[in-house]
Amino acid sequence: MKDLLKPIICCGFTPCIQRIIEFNTLEKETVNRAVHVSMGIGGKGANTARMATQMGGQPKLIGFAGGANGRCLETMLNNEGVDFQHVMTKGETRICQTLVEIGHPDTTELVEEMPALNANEWIQMMDLFRSIALGDAVVTLSGKLPAGAPVDAYAQFVKWTVEQGGKVILDAPGEPLLLALEHKPFMVKINEVELFETFGGDDLMAACLNVIRRGAQSVLITRGGQSAFHVDESQSLEIVPPKIIAVNPVGSGDAVTAGIAVELARGKPISEAITTGMACGAANALDLFSGLLNLKEVKRLRCEGRVEPV
Repeated sequence: MKDLLKPIICCGFTPCIQRIIEFNTLEKETVNRAVHVSMGIGGKGANTARMATQMGGQPKLIGFAGGANGRCLETMLNNEGVDFQHVMTKGETRICQTLVEIGHPDTTELVEEMPALNANEWIQMMDLFRSIALGDAVVTLSGKLPAGAPVDAYAQFVKWTVEQGGKVILDAPGEPLLLALEHKPFMVKINEVELFETFGGDDLMAACLNVIRRGAQSVLITRGGQSAFHVDESQSLEIVPPKIIAVNPVGSGDAVTAGIAVELARGKPISEAITTGMACGAANALDLFSGLLNLKEVKRLRCEGRVEPV
């Protein structure tokens, strides 16, 4: 199962180093002393590539890295066996921090913004992407665009991919998504909040159909531990996820993307791909450290989820 028929390209333009800081108790307006600090890889594209690799895929991560933090990020990616190609930036790769109170499922995120790109750095990224053979590829575009990137950046990448015969899974809300829809991405994968913020209204199915009318070939709406919904021109599916007690849900959306991408690369039908993706999302949430999949748990959780027509 490791030899995939189709390549996977994971694009993540706002990578980070992720620090997880654990406390016995965490309170505002006082001194909080950590009991444990861990450091790992963060950013939606990087996490997607990591988990696709863990599932036996052979993805290539495309992104940016800068400074000492960028070198550290690349070392960690190498240590995990993730294939990557970075455009080097003058700005330092950011550090984001997850604050955890031991014994409690809720986390607090301290998120740095990525330093703005200069025009040449973005041109290098476009040249890099255009140099990749995208025919039959599964391309994941994930996360917020960095400052300095054009608002139609995802639209350009979707256009180039679709023209060559590749499939795009687009995980980004707002205007970058709206501009990309006319180029017919294979799947728009966003959560329910992002769906209504981008398209308005409060009727989930009506909003999904609006996404389809605007050009998407399909849409997958995730809702945390609740049922997800997949809609295309021929059918609507409810995906009931397995029940878990989450430890840290950060990165679970990227796990869903990774599972879907790997299964599509293996030629699996969309219902199987989504079921696997949802199992990956649940498995990621069982670990304190995001971006790590226990494949035995993925297999078990896949059997506990189900897909039903709406």
